[in-house]
Amino acid sequence: MIAPSHAILLIDDERDKLQSLAAGVRERVDMAVVREWHPRENEDPSDAFKREVREDTVLVVTDYDLTTAVKGLFGHSVVAWCRNQFIPVGDFSRGHRHALSTEPDLFELRVPRNEAEAVVYIERIFDGFRRIREGIEADVELLSEGRSPAQVLAALLDREDLESQLVPYLSRPGLFNSFLLDTLTGGNQGRGDATAAEKARLLTYILGHVLVNAVLKYPGPILAGRPLCAYLAASTKDIEELAGLFKRARYRGPFDGDETFYWRDKVDAVIEEMASKFEVEDAEYKSFGDYRRAVIGKALGGSLAKHDCDRCNGEKGGFWCPFTGRAVCERGDCSSTASSWVPYGAYACRVERVFFDEWSPILGL
Repeated sequence: MIAPSHAILLIDDERDKLQSLAAGVRERVDMAVVREWHPRENEDPSDAFKREVREDTVLVVTDYDLTTAVKGLFGHSVVAWCRNQFIPVGDFSRGHRHALSTEPDLFELRVPRNEAEAVVYIERIFDGFRRIREGIEADVELLSEGRSPAQVLAALLDREDLESQLVPYLSRPGLFNSFLLDTLTGGNQGRGDATAAEKARLLTYILGHVLVNAVLKYPGPILAGRPLCAYLAASTKDIEELAGLFKRARYRGPFDGDETFYWRDKVDAVIEEMASKFEVEDAEYKSFGDYRRAVIGKALGGSLAKHDCDRCNGEKGGFWCPFTGRAVCERGDCSSTASSWVPYGAYACRVERVFFDEWSPILGL
């Protein structure tokens, strides 16, 4: 058997919990070596980190509060060290609550507190970044000069036709700051260009986070199961039946893990086929949400269950609010576009009006 060429480093100051988590990850992930670091009071944490993080380390997961072992050592120090080396890092925070930030961190990976859920999440994140890195390394043309990150991501997903829909997600202000650009061009090292390995590492780091924290989290060209229900103005009670209807639209790519995602354009293609079959005309409906709901109702042989909305009695929808996790429609009393709250390109998202009105004065948006 060939030994794994990748490693995951888990960090916790509570040895029993660290060993339990490591055992769970080892059971699910057979393509990586799982290492453990239990900080000790008599060691310099920075030196210990440099020793524990080796060339093959592709993912680090740390508890937020490490002060039981080393006074003053918190997970955010580990996060900073990892980011400096472009290593994806997740924070599983027992008892610590993240403050609501006015500027969501694209490069933040929040690991669930529950151990069983954490293991599944770690497997998903490791596998997603691995597939992106291997895809880049398998096609040297992806690193050729003139290729934009959006082009590379579209190629990795085998959807070059959707490059224009991925570009907005990569147009976030500050995404390519001077440090990232210097690293990509080799400017910070005083030479002309970064090596192919350095470019692959950086692109994996950027594109992996963009995909998992933006494209998949904020629906646009790709819809998760519950956002799909919202897009169809349907209740999540029908999610299993809907999954059967849209098998051809399934997304199978990095970070799919145990969650089901769908290509929105392929969902639309299936809807149009069913509309033609059941002779449903979009002109008869006030919105596309109403139209899609009508088509799916016909396809399932009856009316759809209503979703949870007291504004429209659960009969409208078409959009997903990523903050409240509910279906919303374009009515002014139901949702706001709030474009500054979601990534550019997440055109299947709107912010629920009540949530927006409550938080916009606080956040100054």
